[in-house]
Amino acid sequence: SDPDNPDAHVVEVDQSGTLLEAQQVEERAKRARWKSGQRAKRNCRWKIKQAGFNELLTLTYRANQEDLALCRKHFAAWLRKMRKALPGFRGVWGFERQERGAWHVHVACDRLPRLMQFRGAKVVSWKVGTALWRDVVGPNNGLCFVGGRDGRFNRYRSPAKIAGYVSKYLTKDYENGEFGARMWDSSRDLTPPKAVTMEFPGVSMAEAIGMSWTLPQGHTVVQHMCNKLNTVWLLYSEPDPLARRTTEAS
Repeated sequence: SDPDNPDAHVVEVDQSGTLLEAQQVEERAKRARWKSGQRAKRNCRWKIKQAGFNELLTLTYRANQEDLALCRKHFAAWLRKMRKALPGFRGVWGFERQERGAWHVHVACDRLPRLMQFRGAKVVSWKVGTALWRDVVGPNNGLCFVGGRDGRFNRYRSPAKIAGYVSKYLTKDYENGEFGARMWDSSRDLTPPKAVTMEFPGVSMAEAIGMSWTLPQGHTVVQHMCNKLNTVWLLYSEPDPLARRTTEAS
């Protein structure tokens, strides 16, 4: 019969328990994981950039430690020790799984002093981080790299680049089944201000870009781009890390 006929008798078929329902449930779950990952990635980046964190630490295991809960427990213990050794230590951190299966932790933080007072002597900061990490995970069972494991951030110390690196794998980890486990966190005192919205009626995109292009003194452009529809333009700048290091050296 014609379903558009008001006199027709239409029977709705219950799809519960069918393959179609299972596929719909999986699609909804996948979408939820993706959205959670995007939200985590955005908030993680925003906190790092707003705080101006220009140092990256990476805590690794020598052993193939594949237990996320244990990694989180180890990191919490290291963080308590680090705050005691360096009062005021704060940061944003993310947990990432290596290809071999072991977990490691990226920590964006304020730039560490070159030397730290540690156990009666002045010690370079990365050795302090490593010593405290090994106090937790066992002798010769890990390292604390300063500047990232390959040292790529030793020179530039860009908060935006560090934010991108720390948050890079959050979406992937959420999509691959780590959904529900918080894959990043931060010190409690980091609360970025709310975004400010300004309206300019009658102003074209090109005019708006021209109005926005004037940078604060000492800033450098990190990123600027339009979306695919050319309806949104983004500009992000930060204090030039190379200029800051030159000033510090002089």
